[in-house]
Amino acid sequence: MLDGSAALKPEKSERGNFDVVSRKSFIPFAWQRKTGKTSSLFESFYHAFHGVYVGLRSQRNLKIHFLACVAVVILGTALKIEPYSWLALIGVMGLVISMEYINTALEHLVDISADGQYRYAARCAKDTAAAAVLVASLTAVATGAVIFLPRLMAYFGL
Repeated sequence: MLDGSAALKPEKSERGNFDVVSRKSFIPFAWQRKTGKTSSLFESFYHAFHGVYVGLRSQRNLKIHFLACVAVVILGTALKIEPYSWLALIGVMGLVISMEYINTALEHLVDISADGQYRYAARCAKDTAAAAVLVASLTAVATGAVIFLPRLMAYFGL
């Protein structure tokens, strides 16, 4: 019997990478080991949503960023911010989440290419990708501060 939580969970190989497709997967067999182009738009969307799922299941920082986005939406709704402020917030939230997914993909590729051995170039690649996430996150924090601080100060009478 398949349950939803374990159905798409990738399995670890001997090296610890998530590169073995689970036999419990709901992924159609023809898609599991496919290396070429996708044959349909549905298949492309399926793989994209599977990537969202895998990222959320395996990356702690991605979960933190998603929770921060939920908090921003709740706070923005409570403070009744203007539409142009929503556009700015949605833009920086999308930027941070996108950078986190790119960072995750790059880390997996570097792990595969380094083959479990320490390499300074691999470390630099990972650190640089993490720096991109940091810059995006700091941009989001600055944007949130510009939008929320005046409203919060007025709300609390400061």
